[in-house]
Amino acid sequence: MSSELIGELGQVGLKIGDSTSAVTAAPDCYSGDEKKKPRLSSRPKKFRQAWMMFDIFKDWLRPHTSPEFATCIVCNRVIKAGKSELEKHAAGKRHQMLRGNVPSTTTVLIGQELISQSELPVSISINAEGGGAPTPVTVDEYTSVQCIDAGTYTNISSEGNPVSSTETYHQPVQRHHPIVAPQPQVELTTKAIVSRQAPPWKATAIVNGHVTRLDLADYRGRYLIFNRVCASEINALSDRVAEFRMAQTEIVACSVDSHLSHLAWGKLSRQDGGVGNPKIPLLADPTHSIAKDYGVLLPDKGHSLRATYIIDKRGILRAMNMYDTVIGRGIDELLRTIKALLYSDETEEAVPADWSPSHQGQCMANVKHDQSALS
Repeated sequence: MSSELIGELGQVGLKIGDSTSAVTAAPDCYSGDEKKKPRLSSRPKKFRQAWMMFDIFKDWLRPHTSPEFATCIVCNRVIKAGKSELEKHAAGKRHQMLRGNVPSTTTVLIGQELISQSELPVSISINAEGGGAPTPVTVDEYTSVQCIDAGTYTNISSEGNPVSSTETYHQPVQRHHPIVAPQPQVELTTKAIVSRQAPPWKATAIVNGHVTRLDLADYRGRYLIFNRVCASEINALSDRVAEFRMAQTEIVACSVDSHLSHLAWGKLSRQDGGVGNPKIPLLADPTHSIAKDYGVLLPDKGHSLRATYIIDKRGILRAMNMYDTVIGRGIDELLRTIKALLYSDETEEAVPADWSPSHQGQCMANVKHDQSALS
């Protein structure tokens, strides 16, 4: 082949190459240094059970209720279920610190108090290192204990089973023994003192079935029996009120009930548990002020003791007796005491034991005999 022919073929090939390169040239969008960007996946990452077999995850990684998340039982946190997110969390400082060692100088939090190990009598153990030798810690009668070390919390079971921070994490449940504050002791005070002025009172009363106001000062000039009574005593005093009035004595019964209760009580027959229109006034003390002044109120029970007070014509308290609520009083003894006080006021003579109105002549002789025996 001649050199001229080769030259022509070279020119033809060059032209063909130029046209081919023009046809097969890459479009403008792919030219230059720009590269095609990868398309991001729209599917969410899901937790895989196989991850818990990895050495980096097996001690702390647990599945979450949602497949798109995972749980760290050391940090007690919820993490997105992506391997890169989990690796990043495993390398975090807080995660590493919580997986670290528990120092030997462990402080135990029981209830709300910090207690050192030496103060606790019963010994159990915790896994101080993630799989190492247990460190003794003592607890006594506590369901759970927190070991505190610069923000490190480890739960300890009172059954003696060690629970390390690398195995599981339990929110500590502290059971506090109920502390009952001591009730303040109520001091029972009284203004009722024998031989002194009786504590005054004004209150609503039921008299002969009608509501009225009574005042202690209204009874000046006559003896008064001021009685904290029950139903049986009201009936007994009502039946014998004439005998007391012959002895210049009036009777007033008092209770901590309201006047409306007394009104309904008076209309109820004795057979039905009432007092059947008593002949003596029923004084109401719903605020307990009279009971407090006379020293018979029991604040813890809300009612008063049974008591009898004898007030003379000048308003002086001359006699008083007090009983438990289960004991009734004798009407005869009360009437004898009234007559003895009247006799002593009239004659200015002392009255001996077992005195009765029929022994008035023997009174002075007995007193002189007692005085000579004392001398």
